[in-house]
Amino acid sequence: MKKKIVSLMMATTLVAGLLSGCGGNSAGGSTNTNAGGDTNVGGDTNAGADTNADANAGDAAGADGSAAAAGLPAMTTEEITLTYMHFDSEQLVNRVAEAFMAKYPNIKVEAQAFSTDGYNDTLLNLVQSGQTPDCFMILGNCDFALSNALLGDMTPYWEADPENQNILPSINSAKLGYYGTDKKLATPIKFFPDAIYCDLNVFETLNIDAPSTNWTWDEMINSFKAATNTDAGTYGFNQFHSLVTYYPISNGNNLIGEFGWDGKEYHMEQWAAGVNQWAELVNGKYHAPYGDTDEMEAWTGDRTMWAAYTGKLGFQIDAWWTYLNLFDTPDYRNRGMEWVPYTTPASQSGYVFGVLDFGGISSSTEHPREAYELLKWMGWGAEGWQTKLDAYQDVETYADLPLYRQAMPCPITTDEAIWKEFQESFYPTAATRTYQSVYDPVNGEDLVTADEDTKYGKYFDDFFANCKNPIPFGDCQIPGFASFLDTSYRAVGDTLGVEDQVRLEGKNANDFAAELAQKAYDANQAALSAAKEAYQMIGIELNY
Repeated sequence: MKKKIVSLMMATTLVAGLLSGCGGNSAGGSTNTNAGGDTNVGGDTNAGADTNADANAGDAAGADGSAAAAGLPAMTTEEITLTYMHFDSEQLVNRVAEAFMAKYPNIKVEAQAFSTDGYNDTLLNLVQSGQTPDCFMILGNCDFALSNALLGDMTPYWEADPENQNILPSINSAKLGYYGTDKKLATPIKFFPDAIYCDLNVFETLNIDAPSTNWTWDEMINSFKAATNTDAGTYGFNQFHSLVTYYPISNGNNLIGEFGWDGKEYHMEQWAAGVNQWAELVNGKYHAPYGDTDEMEAWTGDRTMWAAYTGKLGFQIDAWWTYLNLFDTPDYRNRGMEWVPYTTPASQSGYVFGVLDFGGISSSTEHPREAYELLKWMGWGAEGWQTKLDAYQDVETYADLPLYRQAMPCPITTDEAIWKEFQESFYPTAATRTYQSVYDPVNGEDLVTADEDTKYGKYFDDFFANCKNPIPFGDCQIPGFASFLDTSYRAVGDTLGVEDQVRLEGKNANDFAAELAQKAYDANQAALSAAKEAYQMIGIELNY
């Protein structure tokens, strides 16, 4: 149940707003499988515009139910059925579908939930049998959807919808979902900011200051080193997602992808600098021992131990859902750990790293305007997000396993009212509260205490202020990226992957840069050519 703690006067003036990641093909995936890779153990500047415009985005999109006032074509008044295929929380999606149908009673929504295992094969089977969903989530590698011309052209709807100016800025500035073409074929619909979790208790034990939440890359590296203390038995960092992935995004200018991707080509010198530094940190023993190794057993007495569970780790680089699912549970708190999130250091362009799940409308849907609206509700729209917040706070219906503990993402809308309710309901804050924390029925206590607000609130406030300009993994936004990794980067036969050649054999990543840049570019062009050919067959011209 939602718990507002505002006066009647405040309640009458408050604008409350209206209304799961890829990465299996990341650059660091080949070398870090022991660094918390099991998602059950640890993970897989407010950039909004005018707050009134944000808060009223849902109403502006058509109080008359047509959305015509927003510059979009009117919604149909005919009786139609839309199908939505997804690998999200079935309970959450059904709540959003019910709210959508309440607003558009002439539209029936059929939500089709599937597991990630075999998801793409299931989607292709539906297409081949003439049962293509009207809109759907995209699992991982974008080449599957592009080479099969599954994604419809959303450009006329996307560019006419004023609500799309009130979303995470990088979606538009990095043209995410255009895939290097002139068509908006998909868009992020789930957002998980990556977190570099800092255990404040380790810094207190070592009697050193925790770093600034607005840290630079060099400050982050220095903090890893400062938290490494042989006498205390502490290590600087452990990683689920890789510094190799982060480096170009944090250190380059206007780079919008792994390996220094700028939208057209790769700046592989940024990748090389990241690989070399990562190898130096691991070989210098600033990285915690990997699991199932003699070194881990010597450190903890348990070779299967996860480094982030030891209480002797400065930083854990991990997925966003790790906080509510693990770090904010009594098991971890009672062991003295005090994990708080930092964003990846921001680049000159303001970009940070985040996991984004994409979605799109079908290229064969008979109702593209309505499919677009349904996708917006399921993904980035303020109306849909208000419905999600209501569901996430419903700890009575979902008492056994609250929806907020089922890999809850962050909003994609930058509606300030939505973000305020989201943060204060589930996370610490140093601000004066408008919303009380939700109750945690599993552990029998409020999810956030007053003491946690006092001690950790500033860290969460800064994190949420700094996380809203995300760049995602390469495979979900760069055509050909996954193919490049599989054929030219990772281990093949007896040959080590490139990162392992640097870390284990002492090679210099710069010696690989020119050749890899060409191979990555060639893979991108080949993937775009295949997509162009596939779309020509259905009458859509992709230009790149």
